[in-house]
Amino acid sequence: MVFLSLLCVAQTRSNSRPISNAGAQSFSLKKVSSSGSTRFTEADIIKASGLKIGDTVTADDLKQAADRLGQSGAFAQVSYRFNGDAASYAVVDAQQFVPATFENFIWFADADLVQRVHTSVPLFNGTVPLNGTLADQVSAALDSIMKAKGVSGHTASMMQGRLAGEIQAMRFQIDEMNVKIGEIRFPGATPDHSALLQKIIKAVAGENYLQSFFKEVVTQNGPTVYGKLGYLKAQFGAAKPVILKDDPAQPVVAIEVPVQEGDQFTFSSANWAGANAIPLAELAKTIALKPGATADTTQIGTAIARAKELYGTKGYMFVQVRSTATLDNEKHTAIFNLNVTEGPLYHMGKLEVQAPDSDRGELVKKVWGMREGDVYDASYVKTFMIKHPRELAALNGWALHFTQTIHDDTHVVDLLLKFEKFQKEAK
Repeated sequence: MVFLSLLCVAQTRSNSRPISNAGAQSFSLKKVSSSGSTRFTEADIIKASGLKIGDTVTADDLKQAADRLGQSGAFAQVSYRFNGDAASYAVVDAQQFVPATFENFIWFADADLVQRVHTSVPLFNGTVPLNGTLADQVSAALDSIMKAKGVSGHTASMMQGRLAGEIQAMRFQIDEMNVKIGEIRFPGATPDHSALLQKIIKAVAGENYLQSFFKEVVTQNGPTVYGKLGYLKAQFGAAKPVILKDDPAQPVVAIEVPVQEGDQFTFSSANWAGANAIPLAELAKTIALKPGATADTTQIGTAIARAKELYGTKGYMFVQVRSTATLDNEKHTAIFNLNVTEGPLYHMGKLEVQAPDSDRGELVKKVWGMREGDVYDASYVKTFMIKHPRELAALNGWALHFTQTIHDDTHVVDLLLKFEKFQKEAK
C-alpha cells in the first residue's frame, strides 16, 4: 500500500508565504474539509485527522494529520492542500475491508459496541481494513469501554480465515477471560426439539462462549437436527447472550437462539440430473427413503456420499453432487433434485511398492490387477488385501498404507503402497 502526502500551497494575492519555507511558523486554522471517500463521511475523516477549527497549526501538524489518515489503513492515498487558513484533504478509500466481530463482549450488543467505538475511533463503522493501525485503535477503544465496566484484560485482534485463504473477518476478543455457558435456550422450538438441539449444540460448543465459534456450531448442526426431522424451512436467528452471573472475571451466560421451525415435510421423490457414467436406476438405489417417509436430509447426504463412491470406482475422482428441494407447501411434500457434475475421468498411473523385501514387493505387483492406463478405481486399493488373502499370505502381520498422487493436468493417479509391521499395543 502506498501513502501519498502532498503539500500544495496556493499563493494569495499579497504577502503570500509558502508553508514549506515557514519552518515552525504557525497559522490559525479556519476551515478543514475532505473529499474523495465513498465509505466515510467528511465529518469522520476530519475528526480522524485530529485537526479542529481554531487550532493553531504548523506545516508539520498538517503533515502529521495526513499521516494519521494514511497510517490507519483506511485509505490507499492521502493528499492535502493549505491556503493560509484552510486545509483540504483528498483521499482514496482502501479496497480491502472485513467485518469486525466481538467474541466475548457479552455486556453489549454488537451495534452498541460499534457506536461506542465509533465515538473515539471515527473511521470505525463496523468494518476494518486489513492493513494499518485502525484495528489497534479499535482494540484500545474496547479496552477503555471494558475498563469502565470493571473488566480487566487486554483486547486482542485476530484475522479470521487466514489459513483457509480469504480473510473473512477481524475478531476482537478479551484475552484471559472465559465466558461460561450456563445453558442454551431455543425460543420458538417445541420442547422435544429444543432438547435435541441443546444436547447436540452444547456437546460441540463446549463450556466457553465465543460468538463466531458458537454461530458456526449452530449453523452447521442446527439445520441437521431439523433436516433429519423433515423441517426443511427451519431458520435460526442470531444468538444472544443473557447474563446469569455478572462476574467481570468469569461471567456465566445463557445463550438464546431464536428458532422458526416451519412445517414438517415428507419425501415425495428424487430426481437425478447430469449423470452419464452411471445409470440413473443405479443412482436411485443410493436413496433409502420411500415416498411418504419423513423428508430426512441426512439420508440425502448419505445418498450423495454413496453416489460419489460409485463414481470413484469409475475413475471420477472429483464428482460433485448438488442437492436442492422443491417443496409443495400445501401437501407438505419435498422433491429432492440431485444435480451431478462428473468432472474429468482419471486413469491408473505409476505403481510404487515399498514392501519388507523385494520378493514380497514383486508378489504385490504380480497380484495387483489395476494396470497402468486402466480407468482408476478409488475403491480397489482399500480392498486389495482383503480380496487376495491366499496370494498375499506372506504379508500377514503387515498393514498397507497408500498415498494417491493425483495429476490434474494428465488426469492420472500414481499410487504408493507402503507396508508396515503391525505394532502391538502396550498393556
